[in-house]
Formats: sequence, C-alpha cells, structure tokens
Amino acid sequence: MEEREMTERIRQKKFFKNNGIVLKGINLLRTKYVQLSELRYALEPTITESELRDSINYLSESGYIKLRTINSKQETTLADSDFENVEAKVSADGIKIIACVKTDECIDV
Repeated sequence: MEEREMTERIRQKKFFKNNGIVLKGINLLRTKYVQLSELRYALEPTITESELRDSINYLSESGYIKLRTINSKQETTLADSDFENVEAKVSADGIKIIACVKTDECIDV
C-alpha cells in the first residue's frame, strides 16, 4: 500500500469516527438544541474546528441533524450562517443511526 493511499484511508476513517462522536455529542441534550460553539469546546482537542465543520456539514446534508440560527430559530445551513450563531439537534434519522437501527457507512457509532 502506498503512503498516499494509507494517509487517505486514515483521514477517511477519522472522518467516519468524528461523525459518530459529533452525532452523539449533539444527542446528549436529546430534545434540546445545542450551540455549535459549545459543542466545539466540549470536543476539543479530540476534534478540530475544521473537522467539526466537516462532520456538521455531512450530518446536516444527510438529514441526521437539524440546524437553526440561535436568535431567529430559522432553519439554516453552515453555508448560510455564521458558525457561532448556529445550534443543532438530532433528527429522527439521526436517532436511528445512534440506536444502530439504521446504518451509514460514513458514521461509526
């Protein structure tokens, strides 16, 4: 196996693991939204901010979490809002992933 290929596999596996950690971290409050900035502090130094953004983006685009702005409570995306002004909550599909009723090859729970 080439060094480049091995490095890519390591990065990919870390992304899958981070997705599971982030999903479970958001689920800690269950029925409440959690501010992404607070989640970032809770997960440091395990997950960097850029890794957190990658996972949040994947989880929201896949429908496993819901994002909204803190002040207006309007649904949003990371592309449309400032990270510091966004909060997240696990969706029904996200709960199925955590409960291992549903699987996603990009999420290690």
